[in-house]
Amino acid sequence: MKLRVAHVSPVFFCGLLLAGPASGWEKYGIHSIYPVAISVQIKPSALSDDDLKRVKRAGFEYLRFGIRPPIAAIAKKNPDYSTLLTRIHNAQLKPIVTLFGGVDVWGGEKMESRMARTPQESADKFAAFALDTLRQYADPDILWELWNEPDDPTFLKPELLQSGLLPSIQAICASLKGNGQQGQQGQQKGIARKNIFGFGFSKMPNLTPDSIGSQLLAASLENCLDGVSVHPYRNIPETVINDAEQTRSLMQQYGRADLPMIASEWGYSSFTAARDQDAQAELILREYLSTVFAGIPLLSIYEWKDSGTDPTAIEHNYGLVGNDDRPKPALLALSYLLKKLEHTQLAASKKDGTAYQLTLTSEPGVKERRNVYMLWASSSRAGRPFSIQRNGAKRCIISQFHPQQSDRPCPGNAENVEVNAGSVPVAVTLYF
Repeated sequence: MKLRVAHVSPVFFCGLLLAGPASGWEKYGIHSIYPVAISVQIKPSALSDDDLKRVKRAGFEYLRFGIRPPIAAIAKKNPDYSTLLTRIHNAQLKPIVTLFGGVDVWGGEKMESRMARTPQESADKFAAFALDTLRQYADPDILWELWNEPDDPTFLKPELLQSGLLPSIQAICASLKGNGQQGQQGQQKGIARKNIFGFGFSKMPNLTPDSIGSQLLAASLENCLDGVSVHPYRNIPETVINDAEQTRSLMQQYGRADLPMIASEWGYSSFTAARDQDAQAELILREYLSTVFAGIPLLSIYEWKDSGTDPTAIEHNYGLVGNDDRPKPALLALSYLLKKLEHTQLAASKKDGTAYQLTLTSEPGVKERRNVYMLWASSSRAGRPFSIQRNGAKRCIISQFHPQQSDRPCPGNAENVEVNAGSVPVAVTLYF
């Protein structure tokens, strides 16, 4: 069965009805020339000037990294954050900054940093660190993220939620809300309004009342956060569409389904036990397109460069470039996709079984009007037939993204363009 633009009933309209193009989120600091803003995770200590140039050239708009408190156990590893932010600004990129709690708050075992503090003392220390950092950096282009994966025991022991993290978040929110009410007095204290997201959930928040996600959102969503951040790692990228709907349902319980939900960390490793670099490239393409479909306005891919050299180690092989700085197929494919989607916005999204279709149109004011149809299937390598109506287009181009990046004219002059698309997405662009 072919997925036709005019005849298949739309199942989801997440990007169209709930979020709109990324430009619709500008009041929350999310600016983009793409239908979904694009970021990549970097390691500050290993970021060269050449890396910054290559990241920008590849089409990325944001860089995500963490700022850690000056705890004795890690202070010597902390870079000069002011210099780092200046370098990022000079490269015409924007930061996504995650405020990490440090091992004494998230439950590490290094006694030199714990110093027998009570949970409340640790909570106070993190709140002070977060507020001091927010005061220090006034750049309106920074997107701030509180914490990192509080629902993962690696980063927060469950018993420290009520006694540690929740009091911290409540103190931060009270300070930010208070400054919002004090106006000029608050500005004199140096806490300007920020674009703040929480909390980098490793599992998308669910509807269970006593879940970590529910408790954190209840403490912060109504008067503190500008949005929710999630890390939606998964084997099948398209499943994020339904999960995004569930998370919005939870946000709606607090009357804030209008707030953005960003994917601040998500990637695929090319380690040999699971997939090769070609499979990584396919998944990265589908990851971005699924994010568009789900109405998520920003995606930060994990990560820019492989962190090790063992081909069998999952954590060593998430990079879009290898440890030797050579671009992987995923970077080449994603960069080509981004180029095709510059200055477009989501107009419609359709699903039929395992087949997916996005219709993107030119942003207002763009000189050359075009429609871009992104076509793919989540479970078929052989290819799924699609039929696109030309609608009087002056020119028609079919674009391939992997294993090669190429454009070719649509064949013939028939009213419909017939294409096959499987797990590797393809694009049909109509110029008017």
